[in-house]
Amino acid sequence: MNNRFEKLIFFPFVIGIIILGACSDNVWNELPSPLTSFIERYYPGSGVSQFMQDDNCYKVKINNGATLIFDSEYNWLSIDGNGVRLPEVIVYDEVPPALFSYLQGTAQQGSVYRMRRDKNYYKLTMEDTVITYDISSGKVTYPDGTTLDS
Repeated sequence: MNNRFEKLIFFPFVIGIIILGACSDNVWNELPSPLTSFIERYYPGSGVSQFMQDDNCYKVKINNGATLIFDSEYNWLSIDGNGVRLPEVIVYDEVPPALFSYLQGTAQQGSVYRMRRDKNYYKLTMEDTVITYDISSGKVTYPDGTTLDS
């Protein structure tokens, strides 16, 4: 009797995992290939829990991980670790070399929790500060107004 009871409890659990896996595959299959390539590169082995698209952007939520927003041409606009540091390789690859050098010089390259960008700036959120990198001038600005050359 005890063995039968264990099977009754275990069976719905297995079915639930299969259904969740199928849902995750369906979401993954909806993604445009440039987005899957980006995710495979920086978040290998991660599934996707949510994908939304409108006329101007794509929003992807990685299982237990980051939220990514891309423009209509598949360029990232925002990478939010949702309370977890971003992989250092994504910071290295996706910010201008001068900004990464600045981060290295201040030992902050592994402390980025969120990155946003547009055609004028990069904004990096760290644990205890936010820095803005002006693309045209190459200057780094802190919230208190302090500006440094990168």
